[in-house]
Amino acid sequence: MIPFELVSIFTRLQIPDSRAAATRELAAFTKASAVLVFGKDEEIGAFLPAPGLPQTLRQGGRWQIFLNECAKAGTATGMVPAPDDALDVTALGIADRHGSSIIVFLGAAPRGPEQASISALLPLLGAKLAVERTALAAGGHAAAARDASRRAGALNAALDANRRELQKAYERAERELVSRREAESRLREADRRKDEFLAMLAHELRNPLAPISMAAQTLQFASADQARVRLTSQIIDRQVRHMTSLLDDLLDVSRVTRGFVRLDQEMLDIKSIVSDAVEQVRPQLETRRHRLTIQLAHEPARVQGDRTRLVQIVSNLLNNAAKYTSEGGDILLQLEIEAQQVMLIVRDTGIGIDAVLLPHVFDLFTQGERSSDRSQGGLGLGLALVKSLVELHGGTVVAQSGGLGAGSEFAVRLPRLIGPAAQPEYQHDNASHHAHGNPLRVMIVDDNIDAAQILATFLEAVGHQVYMANDTASALDLARHEAPQVLVLDIGLPDMDGHELARRLRLLPQTADAVFIALTGYGQPEDQERSRSAGFDYHLTKPADATKLARLFSEISAR
Repeated sequence: MIPFELVSIFTRLQIPDSRAAATRELAAFTKASAVLVFGKDEEIGAFLPAPGLPQTLRQGGRWQIFLNECAKAGTATGMVPAPDDALDVTALGIADRHGSSIIVFLGAAPRGPEQASISALLPLLGAKLAVERTALAAGGHAAAARDASRRAGALNAALDANRRELQKAYERAERELVSRREAESRLREADRRKDEFLAMLAHELRNPLAPISMAAQTLQFASADQARVRLTSQIIDRQVRHMTSLLDDLLDVSRVTRGFVRLDQEMLDIKSIVSDAVEQVRPQLETRRHRLTIQLAHEPARVQGDRTRLVQIVSNLLNNAAKYTSEGGDILLQLEIEAQQVMLIVRDTGIGIDAVLLPHVFDLFTQGERSSDRSQGGLGLGLALVKSLVELHGGTVVAQSGGLGAGSEFAVRLPRLIGPAAQPEYQHDNASHHAHGNPLRVMIVDDNIDAAQILATFLEAVGHQVYMANDTASALDLARHEAPQVLVLDIGLPDMDGHELARRLRLLPQTADAVFIALTGYGQPEDQERSRSAGFDYHLTKPADATKLARLFSEISAR
């Protein structure tokens, strides 16, 4: 883009009366000591200074050699006699494409972009100089005057077109600048919300860690009686489940935003979804003494989707309503049937949503104001998950509120289907129904000594013989001597990952037919697939559920 200042200077170079001042401005613009302009007189075959500039130069013969070289090559550099000094000075000459007009910069040369812009504007100046030479040569002939006028008009028209193009370029630049400022503002806001979220995450993780730490210290006292031990264990279990729920929310958000969620599609009755979701949140509703009203349409309400994820949508909305509604408040869950859609509405009498926050309630890292004790808990990811999961099901979700203190309403619309819905499969999971079976020789490999020890204590408590190794070399040596029947391996080992260790253990005759269990913090589908490829029979995510772990070992023992 040609700078507007340069266009303005070349405009004044067109006028003989302002030409000398314009050359000084051009010298200042390009950091040159002086600028000279020449035009070729075809009658005498020599380059002459442009009208309005000094008409004599010292050692004119050397100047003509330099100018002719420049006209042939388009540009030339060299040493020429200085106009106002006895010394020579470095010069850069730029000629128009016809070699008839040349502009010379003394002392310093323009930079690359400036030189390109000057070359682009030089033909306009050359045309004006040609007009002036023609007018002088014609000596008042009408034909010459008309030709000069025509050329001047063409020059003015070209300058006008150039000005219009420059104006458009400046307008585009201004729009881009405004857009960039808006993008920077959005990035700053996102960064602020991220920082707030990380601070909130640290707070939420510290909350359960405090009672877990105190409970662990309590258990160290030998005087702790059985009732106190049982109470302390219950506290640890509740807090671990709370931390697991927080981490599950984070992993869910990660999977959804990266497109790693796969839906198990089936035709479902949305009423059974509502029933399952209410059962999940009922303890929280009862704790805060909320009054839940459920209004369901009489006609069938069938949708196509993933049962688990649909229950998650409804339960997250109910949890959100419970968090932001004072104790004893009212919550309404309403199901409406439309011709092409099924609509679920969750309405509460809670604190409401500020108008500024309302457009962003489904964004990540966005939450409304919370009390200083953060009694509501959670990470504020529930609504972001709701929006992503609803959209994966081809639906929409909108939020409405009359403002602070006026309660909130969330409406989910899903495509309605016609046809029979699949019935839910209910599974009763009770570890007490599973016998421990025969004792197994179990080897645990985990570099976290505390984690390995507590798992070993649990497995020994249910009757198994347990060996522990905290590094891969010890694990391979122990496997050769003890021939364990079941191997529980951590994946994130420091010297060799669990996948490679499993492959090597499979090659040993003592453990070739053993059962391999991956116990790891990595629980996404691609992680489970890697475990299967490495030879694991089972993949469990930390922290492992004791009930499921006992049942798994009971099944292995029975086989």
